[in-house]
Amino acid sequence: MLRRAVAAEARRRISLAPARLAHELAQPQAESVVPERRGLEPSWVPLYKRISKVSHGRPPGIVAAEMDEWLRQRLRLSQDQVLAYVRELRKFKKNEGALELLDWMEARGANLSPGHQAVRLDLVSKVHGIQAAEEYFWSLPDISKSVKTYSCLLNCYGQHGLAYKGLDLYEKMKAKNMVLDKLVYNHLMKLYQKAGQPEKVRSTFEEMRESGISADKFTYFTLIESYITMNDLDTAEKILEELQKVAPVHWSLYTLMANNYIKVELFGKAEVALKKAEEVMDKAELHPWNVILSLHALCGNSTEVKRIWESLKSTFKKCLNRSYLVMLQGLSMIDDFESLQQIFQEWQSNHEHYDTRIANVMIKAYLDKGMRDEAEAIRQSTMAQGHCDEGMVYIFTEFYLDKSGVNTALEILRDAKNMVTAHKWVPSKELVSRFLKHYEESKDVAGAESFLECLKKLECLDPDAYEAMMQTYVVAGRT
Repeated sequence: MLRRAVAAEARRRISLAPARLAHELAQPQAESVVPERRGLEPSWVPLYKRISKVSHGRPPGIVAAEMDEWLRQRLRLSQDQVLAYVRELRKFKKNEGALELLDWMEARGANLSPGHQAVRLDLVSKVHGIQAAEEYFWSLPDISKSVKTYSCLLNCYGQHGLAYKGLDLYEKMKAKNMVLDKLVYNHLMKLYQKAGQPEKVRSTFEEMRESGISADKFTYFTLIESYITMNDLDTAEKILEELQKVAPVHWSLYTLMANNYIKVELFGKAEVALKKAEEVMDKAELHPWNVILSLHALCGNSTEVKRIWESLKSTFKKCLNRSYLVMLQGLSMIDDFESLQQIFQEWQSNHEHYDTRIANVMIKAYLDKGMRDEAEAIRQSTMAQGHCDEGMVYIFTEFYLDKSGVNTALEILRDAKNMVTAHKWVPSKELVSRFLKHYEESKDVAGAESFLECLKKLECLDPDAYEAMMQTYVVAGRT
């Protein structure tokens, strides 16, 4: 009885949705984690836009309130529709909203399948942490503790870096004589990799094959990664060559090899691997374009970087901020300053949403060239639009500290409270230490006092800063 009470309390604590209405949701025709269809039905889009808008950074209950309001208007709503929203929110990493939708469904009597419970377990892990995920898992009735939910918890342990717990859970699964599937083996191999036991990845792979379970791209990715971890690039290369003979190779395996060729400066081999990745990738998928572009930049190949960029732009109607960021970072890496300016200006005239990370790349490039006025102009423009972030604060303060312009750096820090408006910001301990060390070495008591006043306004004045101030007094001969 006590265990049941604890389990029930764990589930109540995790649940966010208020149970205000008792509308029944239409049950789906088949059990699946998410609907098979891609995208949303046109009639589903209006409600999705409403919940998507409030699904991140808002107090708990906002998504549930939107759903309740929709039902008050007597508008149609099916379980398939809500699960499609969950899928879309997860895709865009709006995990709080996705979890609240599942809680909202369950509060109204919807029966979640083991697959849906696995999704919920994953969301609880991401939103509330691994302890809450464990509580939710053990609160499930025995009939719901399926291979799917066990497998999901295995993955959660891997994501939180708790390989030893994952391996312990795997032993429990074996003791229950569970029939393991491909997903379990993939998670297990990843756990061994993260636990620093790459040699066990191979034996797990063999066990998987002996069980008659076919490997997929994730299996081979982890297998090849394990040999790379053991500094056996030759064997990793041979496995990839063997795989090429029997099955289509996913582009990520080629980029994995290319990345490691670059680390050991085998740039020729890296370029060959990147060409193969480009041949097999889905051209309609944006992510591989960005990965391949950035790896060509790491190779220092300006020609290939520009060729991939032009191909990317001709493939997609609209170039997204993420691609501009990757391109600008690549051009900065190969020090093509002229092209960097050109692409930045192109982004300024084309972007739909302002991305401070892109502005920061250009600011850093200008400062590296000693072009302070140009860098400052971007900062002022960004602040005027209300988009400044802490990355920009660090770039400027560290630049002026490196150039012994400590007074200017302090002015940037004083302005930080107005610059970083998205959340309460405090400087890192490393940055604070740099300021304090400068004042101590230069015996600048007045400067140190001004700095402590700045920390006070930023609400981050602590005993360590006071102690450093005392040391500055001592070296300056002040009592």
